Amino acid sequence: MQTIEVSDNLYKEILAHRRGDESISKGIERTFKQDRPGKKSKALQEIDEIREGKFYTRMEVEGAPEN
Repeated sequence: MQTIEVSDNLYKEILAHRRGDESISKGIERTFKQDRPGKKSKALQEIDEIREGKFYTRMEVEGAPEN
């Protein structure tokens, strides 16, 4: 394991994002693993579309070809 230097403000922010008694290194790993782009399942893609406001009208759904 290597050592790095960070500012006091960044150190406090890292501590604030830990979960329970989680070590600092595990908290940092968890944060970076969440940000990794990866292939999402179709269900997660649909949920993201709903959150972004991509809705379809009834006519669009009825006229869509079946897969």
